Amino acid sequence: MTKIITEPPFTRADALDDSRLEEPHERIPNAVYSASSHTPQPEHGLIDYIPGEPAIPLAGIGDFLQRELATPILDELYNVLHIFARKLSSNIDALHVQNFKGRRIVPVENPRFHLIRQEKSVFIKPIPVCLLNYDFWTQYLASNLHIPTGILHESDCYRANALGFLRSYSHLIQRQSDLRIAKEHGLIPEDITWAGWSKFIHGFRLLGDEIVARRYHYGQIRLTRLNWAIFIFRPKSAGNRLRFYHESPWSALAFVQHAAVPLAFIFASVSLILSSMQVMLSVPDDSLLSGGIGKDGLRKVQQIFWWFSILTLLFAALSSALLVFIPVLIIMYQITWGILKYRGK
Repeated sequence: MTKIITEPPFTRADALDDSRLEEPHERIPNAVYSASSHTPQPEHGLIDYIPGEPAIPLAGIGDFLQRELATPILDELYNVLHIFARKLSSNIDALHVQNFKGRRIVPVENPRFHLIRQEKSVFIKPIPVCLLNYDFWTQYLASNLHIPTGILHESDCYRANALGFLRSYSHLIQRQSDLRIAKEHGLIPEDITWAGWSKFIHGFRLLGDEIVARRYHYGQIRLTRLNWAIFIFRPKSAGNRLRFYHESPWSALAFVQHAAVPLAFIFASVSLILSSMQVMLSVPDDSLLSGGIGKDGLRKVQQIFWWFSILTLLFAALSSALLVFIPVLIIMYQITWGILKYRGK
């Protein structure tokens, strides 16, 4: 299959990593490395490993790109994802806006968590150094080029994922303050300047949805909504055991703390209603009859209040039972799962 090379959206002069890669036919199996440099480098000046990953040779590029760029679950959910998220690629807050909104920036290496938001946190994948390298794009992220590892499917389009991923960074880092925040959280290399970043990222800002991966037709996505999407549609990519997109650490104390506030509000509201009913029922029957309600009307009002009081008591008892029953049930499930794992089942 002939490689159809498409230039990356930046020039060699604007690349933020200037390492030069060996062409596939130039690689020397047992290259001699210089002992004076901090990173392994062949004597002929070209590197035969992935930029930024000295321990991973270019021969392992397929597995590396799959691990760093693929988002199979979100790709499979694409046709129904608009039910749970806003289909707008620019729906991404810049890093200084994330801080302004009180969100904690959490670096994650798994690409499927990139731009996933959870309450007061937002997960962001740091940029792999190789995506800042010009030779890497021309050799391994060229149009219609699929990595021949023998285990990857021909439908894997890493170029589209890389384009969408870096386009999302064009929204995340829009000002110099965003660049400082990105460096503080290890999202980009420390030596990148504002002038260099502006030139490098400019071409990615101009990309349309038609040439990026489908996941990046969306911007930030709430984790709670993704959990519902997984629970309802059960995508094959998630596997049989995955019932949530990401299951947060769970504890009985946190469950009770979260449930206590709304239940306290409900109990306070119902208590106020019941107190009002009690006051109304304490009014003498003669006063109500003289007001024109009548005996039949008074009896109906008393029956309604009585049934409402009974239902309120049942609701209070059920809520209290659930506060105890749910944590106990989950703890028992975890213990059972641990015992079965220990026995090798």
